[in-house]
Parts: sequence; structure tokens; C-alpha cells
Amino acid sequence: MTTRRSVLTLLAGSALAACQPTAPVVVTRDAPDPFEGGIGGTGIVGVLTDFGSLIVNGLRVELTTGTTIATPFGRVTEGALAPGQALTIVANRSADRLVARHVRIDHPLIGTVAADLTVNGVPVRPEAGAVGRLIPGQRVAISGLWAGAGVSASRIDPADTLADPLASAAPDIVAGVAGTGGPTGRTLGGQPVRLPDGVAASGDYVAARGRYADGVLTASITRRGRFVTGAASLRQLSVEGYLEPVSAAPGFRVAGLGHSFGRQLDLAPLSQTRAAYFGRYDGLFQAATGYVLPDSFAARRRLLLDGFQGGHEAEVVRL
Repeated sequence: MTTRRSVLTLLAGSALAACQPTAPVVVTRDAPDPFEGGIGGTGIVGVLTDFGSLIVNGLRVELTTGTTIATPFGRVTEGALAPGQALTIVANRSADRLVARHVRIDHPLIGTVAADLTVNGVPVRPEAGAVGRLIPGQRVAISGLWAGAGVSASRIDPADTLADPLASAAPDIVAGVAGTGGPTGRTLGGQPVRLPDGVAASGDYVAARGRYADGVLTASITRRGRFVTGAASLRQLSVEGYLEPVSAAPGFRVAGLGHSFGRQLDLAPLSQTRAAYFGRYDGLFQAATGYVLPDSFAARRRLLLDGFQGGHEAEVVRL
């Protein structure tokens, strides 16, 4: 029997982290509706774990002939989708179905792998079971999530596999939360960047394309906001990620995303944990339920597709 309880009662401070390896809490395709009857446009940010049509954050999202699919370099076909990619989806809800209107394949980093296994100055940590390898000197497109000062990579592709009609080679990209400081006065994901004037305020999500040299990305093209198509219709969100501290209430945001949580939430017990959050969106993310996820991409693929293995029971927790 699936249970629901207060996340603070369930986690009891940070105690969950100590027992996490034996029984992680995950959402499965057979779990009750994580949105609990919510209506309206649904925004989904997470890593594609498998097909059927798309499985992201444990949700099955259908593709139709009307679904548009794009990369940072333009429209692509369904064949461009692959497990491990970070996706941003705007979907319509029809009864118990989610039908994608727009799907974007996002890359937090595109650039050259340095000898210290950084890309554009950002540390990259391949997850257990990640697709692809980090090879110094190779130009790569990193898929995954920001975690702390780096990126937890679920997929690593050669950058020359990306179709860019505007250039002979894929440009460098850093996509994350804008900040201030450093030698240029502006940062993305904590790394110094040069952005066009007036591009974004601190705390906004920005995807910057340009050239990385001498420790700085100089951007020629920028895009602001994770949801750039269909954002006005969003009434609920599902977001996968790691938390990072901020000064504004409730004291945390999802790393690399920029969306603010409702100020009443107490998220400190989840501060060291990967999780998928679900809830209403009204300009703030009013997360109501959460699912603690394993850090391993291989483990998430198995659990999000088939549910718990070895007799563990899927459990929905209430925020």
C-alpha cells in the first residue's frame, strides 16, 4: 500500500540520507497521480530515463505529430531523443494522459574536455551508468543536472553530432543560473561569463552560446528562462534536481534552474538529495510532493521504469 506522510516526519531532519542506499523513495509509472488532480499546462524538467513514449521523472509523456522537438540549434525529429538527455517539456493534460506540446533537449555544457575533466571551467561528474565518456581534448555535449558547483552528467555525446545550421562546429554553451561576481562581474553556474548588457538579472536561468577562452565564456547569443514556449499556460510543474542554498525564503532553489519555491516550504532535509518535485505553479513553485531519487543514472532507469526491485515499496511523500 502506497503511503503519504509529511516529508518532515518521514525524513526526520537529515536522517534519510543515512538510510538512503537501502530504500530510496521513487515515483513509478504505477504510482497515484503525483499532481493529485491538478489541471492546466504542465511543465516538466528532468532527465529522460526511457521511452514509452517519454519517461521523465517517472511520468509517461506522449508524443504526437503535433509535438515540436528542438535542440539549442533548431528543430529536430523524434529520432534525436535518447536516454540520459536533459529535457524541458510543456505538456497538456488530458484525463490521466500527458501529451507533449513542446520538447527541448537542453545541455548545461557544450565545450572541450580539459585535462582536469572540466568543460568550460565547470567540473563534470559522470554518474554511474552514464552514457558516454569524458575524454580530454574531445568536444562534448553534456546532459545532466547542476549539482553544487558542477554538473552531474547522465549522458556525454560528441559535440559534432549536434546539427547546427549556423556554424561548422557547435559553439560553447553554459546554461545555468546567472549571478554576479568574478573577474567579469557576471557568472553562469558560478563561472565567469561576458553577457550582453541587460540579458538577465541575478537568479535567472540563462543559456549562453559563444566562445570559451582564458577561463571566460564570451556569449554572442543568449536565451532566458527554461520554459520559453508555452510558459504562460503552465499551472503545475515536475522538476528533477539538487537543491542549492539562497538567501531568500525558503532558503533553497533547484540548482541550475532558477525557479523559486513557495516561501512556506521547509526543504532543508532535502538539501543533500536528488529529488523530483511536483506541485502547482503560480509564479512560485508550490511543490506538494517529492520523490527522493538515487544518484546513479543506471539505478534511476531501472526504478523509474519498473518500480522498486527486491520487495521495496514505492512511497509518495508530501511536502
